[in-house]
Amino acid sequence: MGDKVPRKLRCWLACEDLEQENLFRPILQEMFGKHRIRVLPRKPNGGVAFVLQQVEKCYQFVRQRPQESVGALIVVDGDEVGLEGRLAEIAAKSGAKGGNFDERVAKCIPSRTVETSEMWLCGERDLNETTEYKDAFRREVQRGRMSSGKAVLAWFTSRSAHDVALEKALLPALAHGRKELGRLEKFAKG
Repeated sequence: MGDKVPRKLRCWLACEDLEQENLFRPILQEMFGKHRIRVLPRKPNGGVAFVLQQVEKCYQFVRQRPQESVGALIVVDGDEVGLEGRLAEIAAKSGAKGGNFDERVAKCIPSRTVETSEMWLCGERDLNETTEYKDAFRREVQRGRMSSGKAVLAWFTSRSAHDVALEKALLPALAHGRKELGRLEKFAKG
């Protein structure tokens, strides 16, 4: 981190809660610049319903600025429906009316929750996408072994081919999220 030159992309972030924001805002800031990220305001409890209500707004933001370098990141936990279920819900809410705006809207679906991704990024490998890890992550944070900040640093750490394959096999939603953000970054480079 720090040695990359941020791209000039303005990006909206729609997320459920503070924990998701604590992971994804710094990732976007590192990729595109600290003052170029706008987190859509949410209610204190946020939630899936809030993010799904913001989907069409995110697509409109991008659609209305075809000549500008803008994008959006939609983050919503997979919960019980998982990666594919949430992607279908987002597609239904996107209001797609032609044009190739999907390349400018990234979708990260931490499954089961964002804490699963954070634990993985902090080095825990005995994980799956169906178990709830919120309490386990909080305990590790209290012990000082894990944090959102450590997870952000790990996001940008180079990985071996073995680690990439293991992540794809055990946490396909995290691998998908990395691919989505990579696609958004590629768009920003032009």
